[in-house]
Amino acid sequence: METDDLARAAEELLANSADDVVFEPYAAQGRRIHGKEAMRRFWAEIAEEGVQMRAGAYSVTEEGDSVVVTGWVRTSKDGRLADSQVRWVYRFNDDDQVVSAGVEPA
Repeated sequence: METDDLARAAEELLANSADDVVFEPYAAQGRRIHGKEAMRRFWAEIAEEGVQMRAGAYSVTEEGDSVVVTGWVRTSKDGRLADSQVRWVYRFNDDDQVVSAGVEPA
């Protein structure tokens, strides 16, 4: 997502996710999204609204069955910018598929 290619980053995540994955993306502002198709629709809606996002990682650590990525998110819409420091928490099943992906303030 550092190169402004949200669609490619989302498809990469979905390709490595379980069918019943639960997402809580930064742009959803706390809303939970269930399943791959619902996530695709969510990102399409974000794009249609004119929201642009970039994100990058500072660190990646393993914590039990989770991978925690600490980094930044920049969103822009209608000429307004917002920068945030966040932690993405990805939880995995025994098949190494993402079963949940959420974000929280860093």
